Amino acid sequence: MEGGRESSSKDTAGPLHDTSTSQQEYTQMVNGDSNLKFLLFKVLSALKHFYSFKELEGRLGVSAQILWRYVSLRSVPERVTAEKLLQKIEREGLIDEAIKKSLQDSDEPWQILSNPGIMTLAELKAMELFKGEKVSAIVTGKDGYSTAFGAMLSDAFHCRLCAPSSTPYSRHIIVKNYKVAQDYYDSLIFPKECVPRKGRVVIVLVDGNKLYQLSSLIDVVRVRQASLAGVVVVMGSESKLKEFLKNKLGIEVKVVSLMEFCDRNPQECRKVSPSETITEF
Repeated sequence: MEGGRESSSKDTAGPLHDTSTSQQEYTQMVNGDSNLKFLLFKVLSALKHFYSFKELEGRLGVSAQILWRYVSLRSVPERVTAEKLLQKIEREGLIDEAIKKSLQDSDEPWQILSNPGIMTLAELKAMELFKGEKVSAIVTGKDGYSTAFGAMLSDAFHCRLCAPSSTPYSRHIIVKNYKVAQDYYDSLIFPKECVPRKGRVVIVLVDGNKLYQLSSLIDVVRVRQASLAGVVVVMGSESKLKEFLKNKLGIEVKVVSLMEFCDRNPQECRKVSPSETITEF
């Protein structure tokens, strides 16, 4: 693909056209003046981790060379082209198919999480769920993947990132203990002012099965009198998480899970048991 010849004229792919990228067009795209164009760039950039450009050509009806030029930012599609391609991607079910492929090809969770395409797909799902929400902070779980994913969403929502640590980064902190395993507890330490008082917060966890940690993160949000806009996980059961949150908060909360993958087994996405309801420590 690298040897593809660039042209200053428009390329044609059936009814689809693109214009050559100029610095002005690129600036407009990343600044949100052409959100559909930027969204298409992100979706195609994620999908290329799961499909070859030739495979995408067969599914989308657009030449592999033009798709490569979109992803490499050699060209920017017209708005109508971007809209048609996004609709085609949705009709073909390419995102859900990519997620299934990732599960089939990976034996362990780290193999899934190390794929940057998965993180981008999770980001896009979260952006769709919270479209129109004014999110003031992303609060993450303690593991590195949760923090990395939270940083992506913080950038996407243009809001504050609040990640826990083992050592305080402030003189004023919030400390919350949670159960990790039988007779073993860990602590979440947050700078107190990081979570905006009475703000709107999204909690991000990679593993939605860590319900004790999720409960403690919710308590941190409550201490600051903030409201929970929703919970985003990469792996876990949406129905199980919604039930857990309803038990904890007494209200319906938005939840998005990229993969129905509970306790490393899609068949284990059961209902919340009485032992998993809220326990304070």
